[in-house]
Amino acid sequence: MSKVKILCVGPTECGKTVICNFLADATEVSGGDYRPTQGVRILEFEASGLTIPGRSSVDVELWDCSGDKKFEACWPALVQDAMGVIFVYNPDQANHDEELEKWYTFFGSQQSMKVNGCIVFSHHRPNAPDIVRTELPSPFLKPPKLTAAGFSKMQKIETNIEDDPESVRIAFNRFLTMIVSALSKHREKEELNIMNQ
Repeated sequence: MSKVKILCVGPTECGKTVICNFLADATEVSGGDYRPTQGVRILEFEASGLTIPGRSSVDVELWDCSGDKKFEACWPALVQDAMGVIFVYNPDQANHDEELEKWYTFFGSQQSMKVNGCIVFSHHRPNAPDIVRTELPSPFLKPPKLTAAGFSKMQKIETNIEDDPESVRIAFNRFLTMIVSALSKHREKEELNIMNQ
């Protein structure tokens, strides 16, 4: 299997780059100052510790997409060949949940991304006051869709890299495992169809 392309999308200043750097074990440090991503950053790494029969690791391309709407014209190119989407928002930031709806409209529903190919990280900044448990915007709350594995719904994970980094990595690895397993099953089904023709 070639690299698994995962997009990380959401509003500006929600923590996408922090999450991507953490997951890729990137050492890029911004000194605490906010520096907006220009267009997209692609981080390539090997994710290990997965629970996939016959594999313990997967090569990943994690696309850290800018939250700036001036790059919206690039979105069709970004989504091409994407196998999964991580939606990120900061529930402590005003209107981030509403902005997330716009991201979902393009990257989730419009692109027919399956529910199990999407996850939401409700990302809290370090030293944030008590974690606020917000509800997802309405498109994320639609009734579960029927997938090959049965009914499934989009998972929301509360994240904070400083307070609980391991839960972020565990959630990502589970998400990646679901994607790779679904891709393997799809590939096997295609091969059987070809052999039966």
